Amino acid sequence: MEVRLSLSLPRDRTTVPLTRRVLDAALAVFSVTKDCRDDIGLAVGEACANAVQHAGMGSDYEVTVTIQEDRCIIDVVDDGTGLDTAEMPEPEPDAESGRGLRIIHALADMVELHRRQPRGMALRIVKLLTRNTPAFP
Repeated sequence: MEVRLSLSLPRDRTTVPLTRRVLDAALAVFSVTKDCRDDIGLAVGEACANAVQHAGMGSDYEVTVTIQEDRCIIDVVDDGTGLDTAEMPEPEPDAESGRGLRIIHALADMVELHRRQPRGMALRIVKLLTRNTPAFP
């Protein structure tokens, strides 16, 4: 079984916790453990915060979540200017930003970041699921 959720969201910071809550509720229905849901929630929150911060003015961003039997795949796509991950400096120890992608990499089992043409970024996060019960309901 596969369940897919697709959200088209305005570039507004209030959409970050909304997205986290919607995803957490969906994963809870499929008996995903709280620890696993927390990891996914933090990762998607960081991804959405990046999209809100870097997407073009007045534009929407898209979040598509695919829940499969053993994994959750999250795609966050925006039309922002993008970034060059090879040129990302290490944030200062007391910096309040600049750690989002590092956090996502630490929590996810796979992360892919691609520049879209003519502009924008596509971030894919894959997290293997741990469940309270072994199978889909």
